[in-house]
Amino acid sequence: MSFETDWQMISERSGDAMFFEKVMKKAKTEAEHDGIFLEPAQELGLASHVAAMIRRGREGEMFTIEDKALFDEVSLDSLYLAARICGMVSGIHEDEKYLLSIHFETAKLN
Repeated sequence: MSFETDWQMISERSGDAMFFEKVMKKAKTEAEHDGIFLEPAQELGLASHVAAMIRRGREGEMFTIEDKALFDEVSLDSLYLAARICGMVSGIHEDEKYLLSIHFETAKLN
């Protein structure tokens, strides 16, 4: 499959393609502003996570992270960026930022 085909499928899975595009545009813009540039595969991984967050928010599905110490090595910059993006999606638990931060932290290694 192509990047565009994968992107379209992920967007549709979110249940709100327009909102998905808005969140992803903000995520990419904010990341680049912070000097984080996503490889295409990383961008699709982030997109898949964002689509799932949107779906979880809409359906009221929440999860929490029991051991936040697992994320001790994630930089505060990545956590703050993830928190800003998560703040766009209503109905999700604040712990979502920990999982989202991994996408940004990994992309920093490029």
